[in-house]
Amino acid sequence: MKKSIILYVDDEPIALTSVKAGLIDRGYDVLTAETGEDAMELLKTNTPDLIIADLRMQPMNGFELFQQVKKLPTHSNVPFFFLTAVDDFLAQKYGQTIGVDAYITKPVELDSLDHLIKNKLETS
Repeated sequence: MKKSIILYVDDEPIALTSVKAGLIDRGYDVLTAETGEDAMELLKTNTPDLIIADLRMQPMNGFELFQQVKKLPTHSNVPFFFLTAVDDFLAQKYGQTIGVDAYITKPVELDSLDHLIKNKLETS
């Protein structure tokens, strides 16, 4: 069976490393990027099954990355999760308004994240 490919974007090296390792342990292929710009470069040659991004990144934040990804005809239907330390009702509400598939706050329990990913991939 083909492994699902997850693109994980986070400018915090510790979060990037730990979440990537946790996802690999759960059977995913994981691409990583430390900036929204790097993620957009990766998307030129890769089509992940799901994208997970932090919100607070520079210079392109997670909301901007989401909007850029959704403009790409080849990637506009790829499910998109936010995984962020920003536990803010208005940010969550805005995420829902623009069509983000999940808004998850850090620290994340990796089994819960795996469950959310599996559910989303099965329904997409």
